[in-house]
Amino acid sequence: MKQINKLLIVMTILVACKQSDSDIKVLLQSKSIENRIEGAYKAGKSGKKEFIPYLLKNADDPSRSTDLLFKGYSVYQEKMIALKKLTKRDPPVKITRDPDSTVIRFYTEIANGYLRH
Repeated sequence: MKQINKLLIVMTILVACKQSDSDIKVLLQSKSIENRIEGAYKAGKSGKKEFIPYLLKNADDPSRSTDLLFKGYSVYQEKMIALKKLTKRDPPVKITRDPDSTVIRFYTEIANGYLRH
């Protein structure tokens, strides 16, 4: 009986700690800069292509975080890094903190291919 209780506790902890897709979508659509950056980071880490449209929405957002965890990162930069991870494709120019239409266009064109399938 004690084995079952331990297993139940471990399973409960694992389920509670797993970030749900809807939580990531909420972060990506937040008004908070830090939440949008965190959402982009978690979307890229998840490997799920369903986040691509959310990452492309307002992709040119130059807002930067002052939070210690994300200090200096811009929303644009973290979104582009996430898209790079999800598509496994490097953009034609380096991703910096400042929005670059070349990078945004590059990932938009790739996303159009993913979204058609």
